[in-house]
Amino acid sequence: MSKEEYVLGTAIKITTILNRTATSVTIAIRTPSGVLAVNEASMSSETDEVYSYIYQSSNSNPEGEYIARITATDGSYNGVEEVTFYLRKQAWS
Repeated sequence: MSKEEYVLGTAIKITTILNRTATSVTIAIRTPSGVLAVNEASMSSETDEVYSYIYQSSNSNPEGEYIARITATDGSYNGVEEVTFYLRKQAWS
């Protein structure tokens, strides 16, 4: 699990590296209050094992820790990874 910090309004690229080729890779993102901001969106394939998703945060998003849940499916097998990141207000106005 990794944790990065970003300023509200930033586009955040979330990347995962798989051990094998998957038939589908999706992402769900929850805000600090548990609200589902992204619901099982498809991730883009960069190579057979590397997938990414760009989450565009807004200046009006709440500050705090966000949890991204990545699910890779290969037939009847699923792999799950959780990535956390922190969004904060810009220090300079």
